[in-house]
Amino acid sequence: MALQRLLDRTESPLEPSELYTRVEFPEPPDDRPYVFVNMVATVDGRIVIGELGESAKGVGEATDQLLFRRLQYAGDAAMLGSATLRATPVVLYPVEKPRFVVTRNGDIPLDNRFFTDSPDRAYVIAPQDLSAEKRERIRARACLIEIGRGGVDLVAALRYLRQEMGVRYLLCEGGAVLNEELLKEGCMDELFLTVTPKLKGGTHLPGILEGAGFPRGEYRPVEILSLYCDGDELYFRYRIGKETQTAKSFRK
Repeated sequence: MALQRLLDRTESPLEPSELYTRVEFPEPPDDRPYVFVNMVATVDGRIVIGELGESAKGVGEATDQLLFRRLQYAGDAAMLGSATLRATPVVLYPVEKPRFVVTRNGDIPLDNRFFTDSPDRAYVIAPQDLSAEKRERIRARACLIEIGRGGVDLVAALRYLRQEMGVRYLLCEGGAVLNEELLKEGCMDELFLTVTPKLKGGTHLPGILEGAGFPRGEYRPVEILSLYCDGDELYFRYRIGKETQTAKSFRK
């Protein structure tokens, strides 16, 4: 690893080799955790280089994997979407960390190490209208949190994590649909993004955000906090703006 600092606006920059070994965040809101998202993408924005529905394996290099592990220690807990869990045969977290998977339909691989490594710290966040069969199946292997109908009420779920479970800082590792839901609900505070020196192509493959997006001409601004590199691989840290803005050319 030969990390180099290109830019760092954080209050306490570390030596490049120590990047993300200590991550300082602002105080979290009272009604939800401070949410930081960690993703890796190719230069053209693809988060997989295999087939649709596969994991991010092969997108990032060794340093990205190292930083990925370091960021798992930066939060009190971790969260991901069910599609990401299904696509990743082995999902590993520090055994002491609570981990949450968000699912609309209860279709999750309960034999994944996400559950088996630390069953008492594995949680499924699902709607209240799951079938009795799926509820029973999940409760046999994990703790079930039921919030919302027809889909998870993400705002209410985050409120529960903060106020009932004491989660102050929450790492989200995708996928793209969950990321977009967090962004549009105003619940994404930071984005750690590795950009790898690869071009993949393929309009059918997901980016870091997937969904309808903001209305025409609207976007959410970001502020770069730091930028490091190892060779041609780049490691960005962004703070996410709280208000949606409209591009000047689209204003009336």
